[in-house]
Amino acid sequence: MNRPARRVSASFCEWFFPLGIPLPWCQLVAEKKRFAAAVAGITFAVTMMLFQIGLQSALFSQVVAPIRQMRADVVVISSQFEYLGSSHEFPAVRLFSAEGDPAVVSGTSLNLGSLPFKNPNTGRARDIFCLAFNPTEKPFTNPEILAQQDKLKREGVVLFDQLSRPDYGPMAELLAKDSNGAVDSEINDHHVQIEGLFAMGVTFAADGNVLMGRETYLKVMPGARNDQISLGLITLKPGTDPIAAAAALDKRLPDDVSALSYDQFLEKEKQYWAERTPIGFVISASMIVSLIVGAVIVYQILYTDVTDHLPEYATLKSIGFTDGYFIRLVLQESLILSIFGFVPGLGLAAVLYWLTRTYAHMPAYLTLNNVAIIFSLSLGMCLLAGGLATRKLRHANPADIF
Repeated sequence: MNRPARRVSASFCEWFFPLGIPLPWCQLVAEKKRFAAAVAGITFAVTMMLFQIGLQSALFSQVVAPIRQMRADVVVISSQFEYLGSSHEFPAVRLFSAEGDPAVVSGTSLNLGSLPFKNPNTGRARDIFCLAFNPTEKPFTNPEILAQQDKLKREGVVLFDQLSRPDYGPMAELLAKDSNGAVDSEINDHHVQIEGLFAMGVTFAADGNVLMGRETYLKVMPGARNDQISLGLITLKPGTDPIAAAAALDKRLPDDVSALSYDQFLEKEKQYWAERTPIGFVISASMIVSLIVGAVIVYQILYTDVTDHLPEYATLKSIGFTDGYFIRLVLQESLILSIFGFVPGLGLAAVLYWLTRTYAHMPAYLTLNNVAIIFSLSLGMCLLAGGLATRKLRHANPADIF
């Protein structure tokens, strides 16, 4: 190590351990039960915050799972569109009009709606989300759908989302057992045959999904009309700005529809669930509560530690140590606590994420961004609590203590 580097290292060590020994560490481990309680409190706060922020990311990823499999640069929707499960239909001629734009390569359409689906084993009906399209077109990017969508050309044939809730029946097992590779069921009391599986994922609006051709949709959906669609998916020429193209189309088209870029459409779906449902508020409130609980526990531990060592601190103040030294001492304890509490909290959160993926089928994963956010929050929580705990020391007079 060169001389400047040694000087920097020595300066850091002198700041962190001004007496030549790790005094903050010694003070913390001197009361092992108190130290364990502080670490447990921070671990709880970190685990809850990491789980909540991961759950929020998973929920927002889940609500747009069907959209992420759609092939589109611009999406045309009804002006009454709320979210994917309440999309409202509009005249198909609006999509035909949009296809006349010079920047547009092609347009495909989807019909969306929820209908009762009968479990082939139990006979119980439960609403399932239906996505219908012309099987000669390619509105989806999912290779499983592309490989099987020709089956949907036959009326009454559907594909089943294998990530649907178990309440719809063990479709993979039933298909494997059937010699013809088809399972009989009913959608809205109309006979259908399930002839394949794909993976899309459930959302807040749907516990399961099926794909069907438009002819099947017109048969099973009450009041469905061939000249009405739910979404218009537009592909643009390479190099075209989707936002600018969407804005231009939005001005051209009548007021009963709107045009959004694909990314804007994704954000609109997320925004609905974040702002117009309790989900966003509940998760944010849970994180704040966890943060407060952790801060209170750290404050109580550090305040008690300061109180117990007040005579020793007063002695040091009387021989020339400044308040700044004691503030650094307590803040160093806060830093140690935040690190010791964060590591097990990270491990517990990883376990919770695994359980969420396994049993709730939600895409909950540890991400570097979320870990950095929660570490910053936990560190700030501990430093704030440490700063508050030094108030009594800063106003203490050594003569009064003795």
